[in-house]
Amino acid sequence: MVQGVTKNLRVVALCLLVGGAAAFALREPSAPEAPPVVPVDAGVPSGGPGEPTRDTEEHLARARPAPDDDEGAWEQPQPRPDAADVWCEGLSVERCGEYPLDCEVAVYCDEVRFCRRLDRNQEQETCAGEGMRLGSRACCPGLVARCGGEWEDAPRGAEAGDTSEPLCIRCGDGVCGVFEEARGCPEDCATSEARPKVHYRGLLPEGPSWVSERNATPGQCLDTRPGPNEVEACLRSWSEALFGLRDADALLRVENLAPFTPFDIDLMRCLERGASYAERRSETSREGCIEALYRRTRDSRLDKLRWFSTLSRESR
Repeated sequence: MVQGVTKNLRVVALCLLVGGAAAFALREPSAPEAPPVVPVDAGVPSGGPGEPTRDTEEHLARARPAPDDDEGAWEQPQPRPDAADVWCEGLSVERCGEYPLDCEVAVYCDEVRFCRRLDRNQEQETCAGEGMRLGSRACCPGLVARCGGEWEDAPRGAEAGDTSEPLCIRCGDGVCGVFEEARGCPEDCATSEARPKVHYRGLLPEGPSWVSERNATPGQCLDTRPGPNEVEACLRSWSEALFGLRDADALLRVENLAPFTPFDIDLMRCLERGASYAERRSETSREGCIEALYRRTRDSRLDKLRWFSTLSRESR
């Protein structure tokens, strides 16, 4: 009898163990399988000899997940269905025309033609707008293609090895705009004895974007800015916004300087000079030039910029 009871207890214990394991399996779902590891260069085709591929960065950009829209992030660019897998910059001019949806033939200022990728932001436009590279499209009406740019110091033109490109500019309208300069558009920008001053026009004819009631004119830069560097930056912002020019000497060629005054230009010229403790008494330094301007104008607003007045206040 004892053996029968023992056998029954063993059966009951075995049933409890099996039932508990089944219940645990039902309660705990199996962990999901790990996603397959995608190599970093996934989606980047490997081109064989003579078959250049697109830039690797472009393919990696496509593979990156786009951030959430509510965070103000950029939208993930999608490849065009009919896009060819070609590196335009590696193609000859003769083969460039085989990919009209991706590549275009352009020309340098030395008249050498080359192949480059079409700008996707402009591929739907039928002409090149103001300040845009010429490329395979003609300039929009009212614009002409010229070599030259204010941001370049060296002369530009049809010279061997010149890798700059012609820009579409509004040359010939009597106004020297921000994309024009004397070398590329002498009609509008070059000065002469007969025309010592030119009509300049910047991108912001109403003034810098931060203009307010307290900063309604360039002259108020001296009132509202605390130090020489800040005053200089304020005056330069006005000059760039109104005329597309960055220095005081260039302003001397402007036909109508308003709202700049001669005092504003003299101050800007002083602030453009380097500070020098050793040469502070010479007008070639910033300190000496400001001191000379004060003696000439007796404008008390210059006190906060004068090295001598600052020194005298510290010695009291």
